[in-house]
Amino acid sequence: MTNDTSRREFFQAAGLAAGLMAAAAPVTAAAQPARAAGAASMGARFRALMNGPEPLICANAYDTMSARLIEVHGFKGVFLGSSAANQSFLGLPDQAVVTVSELLDYATVVASNVSIPVVADLDDLGATPLNVYRFSKQAERNGIACVAFDDRMPLNRATAYAAPGVRPKAQMIDNIRAASDARTDMVLIARCLAPTPNNSYTEMLDRAAAYAEAGADLVWLGMRTSQDYVNAAGIVKKPLFAVIGGPNFPATVEAMKAAHVAVGQTPPMVNIALGAVDRALTELQTTGKITESSKGNLARATSDKVEQVEELNARSAKYNLPKGSASER
Repeated sequence: MTNDTSRREFFQAAGLAAGLMAAAAPVTAAAQPARAAGAASMGARFRALMNGPEPLICANAYDTMSARLIEVHGFKGVFLGSSAANQSFLGLPDQAVVTVSELLDYATVVASNVSIPVVADLDDLGATPLNVYRFSKQAERNGIACVAFDDRMPLNRATAYAAPGVRPKAQMIDNIRAASDARTDMVLIARCLAPTPNNSYTEMLDRAAAYAEAGADLVWLGMRTSQDYVNAAGIVKKPLFAVIGGPNFPATVEAMKAAHVAVGQTPPMVNIALGAVDRALTELQTTGKITESSKGNLARATSDKVEQVEELNARSAKYNLPKGSASER
C-alpha cells in the first residue's frame, strides 16, 4: 500500500508540474479542439457510448477524409490504427517505425476534424510509466477520446509476432496505473494480444484480468471464437474490445452482444481504398482512360458532406468570399 500511495502521489505531483508547463507553452489550434462550455468531453462521450445499451462499432479510418466518411455514414466512433501513421508518413507497414509522438500528432489532426469520438492506437504509449503518463495527458488534452496501448515489446510488434517479446505483467500494470493517473475522462484500452511466453490463453486471460483491475476501462483481446469472448468476459469483468467485421465475427450488434464485446473495430480500410486506386491505374495504363474505375467514385452528395462543402460555403458567404467549392471538382 505504501508503494502504491507513493507512486500515485508522485504522478499527481508530476501532473501538476506538467500542467503548469503546458499553461506557459503555446498550443496549436489542432491540439485544442473547441468545446462549448459545459459540453461533455470526447472521453465522457465515448464512455457513455461504451456503457450504453448497444455495443459500439468504431469503423477503421486511415486519414481525415475516411474518418469523415465514417461519420457521414452514422457510425458513433472512429478507430485510427497505428498502421495509418506508418503508411501515411513513411509508406511502410505497421512495424513500430514511427514514434508515439508521431502517432499522437496524426491522431490529433483526425480527431480535431471530426465530431465523433476517436480511438487512437498509440502502440505502447511510451513503454515506461513516465512516458505513458506524459502521452496520456497529452492525448486527452488533444481531444482523443480513447487510447489503446499494448503489452508487446517493439521487436515483437515490428516482426508481427515472429520475435518473442511480451512486457512483464508487473511493468504493464505500472503503465496502466500511470495512464489512469494522468487522464480525467479519457478511456483506456489495454491491449492483451501478444502470445504469452508460454503461448497460454490461460495466462493471457490472467493478464487481462490484472489489466482491468489496474485501471483499464476496456481490455482488447484476440480470441478464436465468439464463445471464447463470452468466457473471457466472465474472467475480465470489464467491457471487451475486439476486431470485428471478418467472416467469423460480423460487425453486427447481435454478434457483439452474443460475444459480450462492448466495443469493436473493423479491419483496416486502407487496402480496400488502395485496391480501387490500383484498378484505376491499371485501366489508365492499358486503355488511356479510367471510365470503368470512375463508376466507383464517391457520389457527389456524399463527397460534399465529407468535405463539409455546405459549411465552407456558408462561412465564405459570411465573409463576402466566393463559394469554396470550385466547379471543376
